[in-house]
Amino acid sequence: MAQWALSADEINVAFYCGHIAQHTVEENENVMIYGPTVMNAEVICFKDDFDQVRTVGVSRGREQEKAVAQKTYPQIEKFEEITQKGILYSLEDGQVDAVIQDLTKAAGVPSYLCKPLSDTDYISYVIVVDKKFAQTEAFADFINSYNKAVDKLNKPEYLAEKLGVEKSWFQDKTIQFLRLEESED
Repeated sequence: MAQWALSADEINVAFYCGHIAQHTVEENENVMIYGPTVMNAEVICFKDDFDQVRTVGVSRGREQEKAVAQKTYPQIEKFEEITQKGILYSLEDGQVDAVIQDLTKAAGVPSYLCKPLSDTDYISYVIVVDKKFAQTEAFADFINSYNKAVDKLNKPEYLAEKLGVEKSWFQDKTIQFLRLEESED
């Protein structure tokens, strides 16, 4: 939905997965990918024995997550594309053995076990910006505020508090919020 708002000049900045970001800049010459914002944001959630995971639910269009999961966990035989609203239901109902979720959503469902999606770093989200807006003082102010927020979010105790989980929940998670380059003006 946000990609249409950006294309319709309703918003100036949007955070997208790489696939949607690339599609957006290909369709709209007035926007650009400014830079990566979040790394390693997804986890794979499951009920019991991860060794038994063969079918994994994933939100539609998340090709990068599928590729990363397949490389990390070669036992995965099949991916089922599911709407974001139905993804946890499919796991609970046994339609899939595991689901790939954003870490912030997984934190809200502590009854499931989670593993990192990968043992190597990958970019989860990027920022797409209207090219004209990127040249403004307002955008420079945004970047300054964004970078301050990043510094806080990269502290596990702060992120744990904001997500309502124990700091130990992040023990095997490698999420990292990335600072954006400030303009040289």
